[in-house]
Amino acid sequence: MRFSRYGLAALTCAVFGAVPTPKEHLGFAPGDDYKLADYAQISGYFQKLARSSDRIKLAEFGRSSLGKPTYVAFISAPENLKKLDRYRDISRRLALGQASAEEARALSEEGKAVVWIDSGLHASEVATAQHSPELAYRMLTGESALFETIRRNVILMQVPVINPDGLDWIVNWYRENVGTPYESAPLPWLYQKYAGHDNNRDWFMLNLVETRNVTRLLFHEWFPQIVYNQHQAPAFPARTFVPPYAEPLNPHIPAAVMEGINLIGSAIKERFARENKPGILSYHGYDAWWNGGLRSVPAFHNMHGILTETALNSYGTPRVYSPSEFPASFANGIPTKEPSVFYQRPWMGGKWGTRDAIEYMLTADFAILQLAAERRADYLLKSFQLAQASIAAGGRGKPFAYLVPPDQFDRAAALEMLERLQFAGVIVKRAQAPFQANGKTFPEGTYVMPAAQPFRPYLMDLMEPQKYPELKTAVGGSTKRPYDIAGWTLPMSMGVMVERVEDPFEAGFDAKLRDEAPIQPPTPQYSVRAGGRQPKIALYEPYTANMDQGWTQWLLDRYRIPHTLLHNADFSADKTLQGFDTVILASQTATSILHGTRDGEFAGDGQRAGEDRIRTVAVQRPQYTGGIGLSGLARLHKYVQDGGTLVALDNATELPIQFFPLPVRNVARAAAVAEGSTAAAQFYSPGSLLRMTVDTAHPLAAGMPKDIVAFSSGGHAFDLNIGAAYNKGEREVRTVVRFATSNLLASGWVSGERVVLGKAAMLEARHGKGRVVLFGFRPQFRGQTHATFRLLLNAIYQ
Repeated sequence: MRFSRYGLAALTCAVFGAVPTPKEHLGFAPGDDYKLADYAQISGYFQKLARSSDRIKLAEFGRSSLGKPTYVAFISAPENLKKLDRYRDISRRLALGQASAEEARALSEEGKAVVWIDSGLHASEVATAQHSPELAYRMLTGESALFETIRRNVILMQVPVINPDGLDWIVNWYRENVGTPYESAPLPWLYQKYAGHDNNRDWFMLNLVETRNVTRLLFHEWFPQIVYNQHQAPAFPARTFVPPYAEPLNPHIPAAVMEGINLIGSAIKERFARENKPGILSYHGYDAWWNGGLRSVPAFHNMHGILTETALNSYGTPRVYSPSEFPASFANGIPTKEPSVFYQRPWMGGKWGTRDAIEYMLTADFAILQLAAERRADYLLKSFQLAQASIAAGGRGKPFAYLVPPDQFDRAAALEMLERLQFAGVIVKRAQAPFQANGKTFPEGTYVMPAAQPFRPYLMDLMEPQKYPELKTAVGGSTKRPYDIAGWTLPMSMGVMVERVEDPFEAGFDAKLRDEAPIQPPTPQYSVRAGGRQPKIALYEPYTANMDQGWTQWLLDRYRIPHTLLHNADFSADKTLQGFDTVILASQTATSILHGTRDGEFAGDGQRAGEDRIRTVAVQRPQYTGGIGLSGLARLHKYVQDGGTLVALDNATELPIQFFPLPVRNVARAAAVAEGSTAAAQFYSPGSLLRMTVDTAHPLAAGMPKDIVAFSSGGHAFDLNIGAAYNKGEREVRTVVRFATSNLLASGWVSGERVVLGKAAMLEARHGKGRVVLFGFRPQFRGQTHATFRLLLNAIYQ
């Protein structure tokens, strides 16, 4: 297939004029204080560049969730751009191991290194997208030997704005607020339709249209050797985080890939040092364990996934920092004002704005591009060698393949899993006749994922349980907690039966299998309750940009369930709530639901990864402050007592337990309070998959198997606080799902499990004429947990 596959002809013309500067197009220089360019301005600039230079081709490769076109710019020497199809095919053949060793060496010498640089994934991290016009301009107009070398040897795939919807929301919000007391106010809704910040947590599940568009480019078409994903911000007061990543290391990432990432990180740091730019931090915070981000998923595809986190204040507003504001040390104990191995030249304060961040990002860009140019053939050959090593390892067995039999409890979930794996470049085959494996017969129609494939590390990481290593922060200290989550085994979270086959099939493997055409799962559907009545559903959307609410909305939209979003003002009148059968509270603390953002108070504890530890005072426009309030709580209570259903997820269970009240207590919280703060006393699950049992006789468990695996972020397990003689009528509480009584951990890591063994994880509590359904876990977490979707749907419908 040729270049026109992207759906937009390359924007070039026969005669090129002078290349405009970003300032000439925007009316200001990228990074000027208090100035931000929106998506029309940035994409318009790239279109103008494509009409002005033969060193760039621009192509649309998809649409955003709100329908905006997204573009990739191919920047290289003109003679390279004339042969883009050829260089793409070389990169693809090598990455898939589709050549002999001799052919691979020849192709490596002929091909060009492919480097991916994207910007603007997290829209509030504004400098990344603002820097993209500057990078393109310098790549097109630079005439030094360095630029000539890069353009001759590298094809840069630059995505100027990977989240155009979010950029426009952020820029328009900031423009309304700049120069007012609300200049630093946070956007009160998610900067992606469903996921917000979690749009960088979707790279193996592929629920979002933007994620799928990029995945097609990365793992089906271009297979770049380096994937550079830009973000803001590092732990304060560092100016930029650069690999090496922190411990622990995921054992499925090939050693050559991780060493290559470290080499690139060293090249970036060396360039910062030579340009006298201090504040470069490594080996802190961002670990090499997690799979699921735009920098991590490529590493399991034999690509060098690079993350940098550059300092950020607030949108386009600069700030002057004093060393007196600095914490004495980073969270890992390394001093902030003294040189150390992974923080060699401390930044000692001064003014910092968007332009400073852009300059730091450009330094990292050109360090990566120069290294790719210098090692062009080596990067190409390395991709082939890694693919061949994966294929050879899989051919030796242990495992030899993963099988997905057609007889599944939820066949639709099995097809959903296979589709996502296939979309990410995993080879999926389908048996055309019965065959023998593991000492038994598997029927025709069994799906087979051979381990002998180029992206074996990716396949194995998603199929196998994670065993998070218990690295201690000090001798006798607590276990180092993961950057994101600890376990994500796909068959477990999706409720799919997969059989691992250790040894090669005895006969007829190739003859009985064929590559499967694109797998198409059935349209998601859920049967409404008896009588076909469609309940009226409401979902609370706070003004605190709640990602769990976004994913709940994603689930409702996925199953085409009509619903209404409620905001704080909707809790001011009884009649508003009375119009709904079910109200859903996504995971959010009771305090946040009740009070939201409160002007003049300190915003959080300042300890979230990547944020300044300087405590800042919260400011927000008045219409977006507060929560449902005590009066709203009273109306929600009356709504339930009068016959409504309240569904509370994870942290939101605090609200009805504490304030209705319900005869239920959170035993995990109670144990922590009673026994102190020692790790042994507390139930902690940093995003892990846990075994649970289901009361299949309960109506809310309709269509569920007895034994399930559910995602838990810890902190919630319930016990009844009512005598048996009183547990009836309008006070009846019934357990729907329990934590397993033993062998709790399925994938990830958990501590203090004794606190929750056999305890309730999901309850139905009658309250007056209505009921409250409490989930001590997130049944819809990031759209990944198909195994527990039905529990939430049942709670809505039954």
